[in-house]
Amino acid sequence: MSRQSLKNVMKLIDDATHEMTVEESFLADLKKSIEDDDMKGRTGKPSQTIKPSSMHCIRNMWFQLTGAEPDNTRSSYTGIGICNAGTDIHLRVQTAINNMKKNNIECEYIDVEDYINAHMLDYLQIKEKYQHETKLYHTKLNMSFMTDGIIKYKGKYYILEIKTETSGKFFSRNGVDPKHFNQATAYSIAFKLDDVIFLYISRDNLDMKAYMFHVKASMKEELLGKITECEGYVQRMITPPKPTDLPKSVCNYCGYQKICKER
Repeated sequence: MSRQSLKNVMKLIDDATHEMTVEESFLADLKKSIEDDDMKGRTGKPSQTIKPSSMHCIRNMWFQLTGAEPDNTRSSYTGIGICNAGTDIHLRVQTAINNMKKNNIECEYIDVEDYINAHMLDYLQIKEKYQHETKLYHTKLNMSFMTDGIIKYKGKYYILEIKTETSGKFFSRNGVDPKHFNQATAYSIAFKLDDVIFLYISRDNLDMKAYMFHVKASMKEELLGKITECEGYVQRMITPPKPTDLPKSVCNYCGYQKICKER
């Protein structure tokens, strides 16, 4: 056995026999409790609907529509914390946007339900409302999604999408992330609005950048074609072929890695 291997073995033995201090025990229990609460809060399989966030991969769409069992992975306490922090930032920013009108700025949050009724978008069903966020179901496309909201700024309606990210991504950001194109297009189809304002926020110092994304007719046609193609695979119960052009990071964060490797 090499000297380095022997050191590794000795370290494992030391770690196993080390008696934790009170503070170490407390920290370990806190982390476990956070992860346990997250597991308890899960409600089982995702709904058998299309999600805009999954439209980058036709296989992911197919697994959701056919009710496939997702990987039973346990989220880390750090990942859970990042999600919770993102939710908190969303709420604070949405509150700040809502206060712009009070400060004599021509901007206001539009109640999504009121917008749907006023524009006769009867194919959109309200599932839940969380302050400025609304969970919707598109009956014609069998698509469910949560929108950050619609704003009216200087007399024009815009879809608003808020994204939080690490400082590394934020500092190098110079436009809308291509991974968010499908999401913007799906929202555009749903609300019949072609302009989406993306607001990117650094998790580290809460600096902000905003970019306008204009959804073209060709993008809508392409996305609707992808939905139709996926529905065809669902009706025939044939698993779509694996996409060959997806970034590795997309597969790494997919909730269907196990079943995808088996097909």
